[in-house]
Amino acid sequence: MVSLGCGKGIRKSYRRQYTRYLFTLVYCRRQGQKASFSTREIREQHQRMQQKYREDTKRERRFTDPVDFEGILNIIGGCSWWQIWIYVLIAMQQIPHAMFNLNVVYMMYDPEHWCQVPGFDDPNDTSVYEWGLNDVQNISFVFPNEAGRSGAYIRDSCHYYARPVERYKELRKMPLTEAVQSAWKDSAEKKKCERYHYKSDVMRETIVTDWNLVCDDYFMKGHAHLFYSFGYLVGCVVGGMASDNFGRKPTVIGFGILSSMFGVFLPYTTYYPMFLFIRFCSAICNEAADLAAYTLCMEITGTRYRAMVGSMLQVPWAMGYALLALIAYLAKSWKTVQVIAAGLHFGAVLLICSLPESPRWLMVKERVNEAEEVIRKACRTPPFPFNLCRINKGSLPSDLELVCHREKRLNKKVFGKVGMLDLFKTPELRFRTITVCIVFMATALVYYGLVIALSDQSAPGRVLFTGNFFLNNAVAGAIEIPTLFGCVWLMKFGRKKAQMLTLVCGGLSIIVAMVAVISENFMFALSFMMIGKICIQGAFNILYIFTSELYPTIIRNSAVGMTSMVARFGSGVSSYIALLSINSLPITPMIIFAIFSLFAGMLVSVLPETSEKPLPETLDDAVTFLRTEQKACYGWGLSGPHTRSISLHEQPTTATLDENGVTASEKDDATGDGNTGWVCFLPTSESCGSVSRPHFIGPV
Repeated sequence: MVSLGCGKGIRKSYRRQYTRYLFTLVYCRRQGQKASFSTREIREQHQRMQQKYREDTKRERRFTDPVDFEGILNIIGGCSWWQIWIYVLIAMQQIPHAMFNLNVVYMMYDPEHWCQVPGFDDPNDTSVYEWGLNDVQNISFVFPNEAGRSGAYIRDSCHYYARPVERYKELRKMPLTEAVQSAWKDSAEKKKCERYHYKSDVMRETIVTDWNLVCDDYFMKGHAHLFYSFGYLVGCVVGGMASDNFGRKPTVIGFGILSSMFGVFLPYTTYYPMFLFIRFCSAICNEAADLAAYTLCMEITGTRYRAMVGSMLQVPWAMGYALLALIAYLAKSWKTVQVIAAGLHFGAVLLICSLPESPRWLMVKERVNEAEEVIRKACRTPPFPFNLCRINKGSLPSDLELVCHREKRLNKKVFGKVGMLDLFKTPELRFRTITVCIVFMATALVYYGLVIALSDQSAPGRVLFTGNFFLNNAVAGAIEIPTLFGCVWLMKFGRKKAQMLTLVCGGLSIIVAMVAVISENFMFALSFMMIGKICIQGAFNILYIFTSELYPTIIRNSAVGMTSMVARFGSGVSSYIALLSINSLPITPMIIFAIFSLFAGMLVSVLPETSEKPLPETLDDAVTFLRTEQKACYGWGLSGPHTRSISLHEQPTTATLDENGVTASEKDDATGDGNTGWVCFLPTSESCGSVSRPHFIGPV
C-alpha cells in the first residue's frame, strides 16, 4: 500500500468528493468493468489533486511522507541478480581497501636491530680481523648488556661503547678472549646509537628501517596508524557529505581514483612528515569511497537480506587481510605491498564505473526518472551467468512516478537541508547517536589494537605469543571468513543481541588469554587472542549493519560516516596501547582491550532493535519505526485478489469491504473522522518490465 500522507488538513467536502470517486471505481470493479486510465491522465490527475491539496492545506505540514522503496524491492527482489552483480563489483574494491588499512602491520614491523659501531663497517677496509660484531652480540664488550624481563642479560640495542676507531681495529686483530681482557682496561663511554643495523630475515624494508624509528623514537612509528585514523575521521565526514549530496557512485569513483594515486605516491616519500601527510590524504579518500560503496549496497538490499549482505561484504576484507600476508612474505617490503595494493584498487575502481546510482538515493532527491530507469534495468532478464538460476519477477507499475510519488515531497525545512546536527535534534536520536559513537570507538580501539598487538608480539624475540609472523597474520585474516557466516546466523536472533554477544565474548576471551600469558602458556594465549579477535571482528561487522538501519535514507551515509569517524579516535590510539607491552607489563594492552570490549557490550543494551524492520526514510521515521509501539499512521487502502499494494511493511494488511464495497477507513474519511492519504493499487498479473496500469489513483 502506497501512501502519500496521513494528515487531517483536507476539507470535508474535498474528502467526500474523492470518496464518491472511490465508490465509483469499486462499483466498476464489482461489475467486472476495468477502470483504465492512460499514463498521461493519471499523471495529470495526480498533479491536479496535489495542487488542490496544497491550496486547501494552509497550515505547515507536520507529518512525514514515506518513500516506499521497500515495496519496490519486494517486487524486483531483495537480493536478485542485479544486486549480486553490484555486490561482486564492490567486493573487488574491498580487497585492496583492506590492504591499504592493514599494511600498517608490515609498515610498523620492528626488526631486531643494533648499533653501527665506527671501525666495524668500513667498506674500504681490506684488513683481516679475528672477530666481528656478530661474535660479541651477547658480550658486554662492544655493546652494553642489560637485564631482561626473564632475568637474563641481553644486548642493549640502543647504545654502544664509544672507543676510537683505531682502538677497535687493534682489538679485532687479537683473539676474542684477549681482546675482551684488554678492553676491560679501557675507560669507554656508553653512547647512543647514531645509525643502526637491522635484521632482514622477516621484513627487509619497513618505516622503522627507513627512518630509524627505534629506541627513543620507538613510539613515532605509531604515528603511521594515528594519521591514517585521523584521515579516516575526515574521510567519514567528507565522504558522507559528498555521497549524500552528489550521489553514491560519483563518490566511490572520484575518491577511489584519488586513493589509488596517493597509494602510489606514498612509497616514494623520503621525509617522514611528508609520509604521514600523504598517508593522511590516502585515508581520507579510501574511507570516503568505502563508506559510499557500503551504503549503496545496503540501500539496494531488501530487509530480509541486509544482515547476510552486510556480512558477506566483509569477506573480501578478510581475503585481503590473508592475501596481504602472502604478498608481504614474498616482497618483504612495505613499499612493494603498497604499490600492489594501489594497482589492484585502481583496477577495481575502473570496474565500479559500470555501477548504477542508488535508486533509493535518487528517489529521495526526487530524481524519479533516473530512479525509474535504474529499477527497470534491475527487472530485465538477467545476463549470463545469472540466467542459469531461476529469478522470480514481481509486478512493476508502468509509471514508476506514481509509486515513487514524484509530487510527494516533504516541507523544505524538513527535507531540503538535513545535516549531521539533525542527528542530535530530538532526545531519542541524540541519545542513540551518542551511544553508537561510544560503541563504535570502543570496538575500533579493540579490533585494531588486537591486530597490531598480535602482529607485534608474533615477531621473533617477543614474549607474548609464539608462531611465525606471516602465518599468524594470514590465519588472523582467514579465520574472519567463517566468522562472517556466523554473524549472519547470529543476526537472525536480532542485531542488538548479536552485537552484545560478540563484544562480551570478545572481552572474556581476552581475559582468558591474559591469564594464559601470566601462566606462561603462550600457545593457549595465542589461541584465545585469536578467538577474541574473531568476536571483535564479528562485532565490527554487525555494528556497521546495525548503524545503517538505525538512521534514515536522507542522512544514513552521513550518520554512518559520523559514527565511523568517531571510531577513528579509538583506532588512532590503539597502536600506542598495543605498544605498551614493550615498555610496561606485557598484559597491559590486554587489560585495556578487555575493559573497553565489555563496556561496549553492556552499552548496546540501550539501543533499539532493527531486525526485520524497514529502513526509515525520514528523521521522524527513524524514531517512530524503531519504537516498540508505533503510533504513526502511514496510510490505508483497498486490496483484493486482482490488486497488489506496495507497503512500507513487508506484510500488507487486507482491508475488509462492507456490503457496499467500502472499507471502514473510507467511511471514516467520508464523515471527516479518519486520516486521509493517497493510495495507488498495482495489478499483479503483469510481469516485471511490461506495461501495466494502476486500477485507480487519487487522494482519499
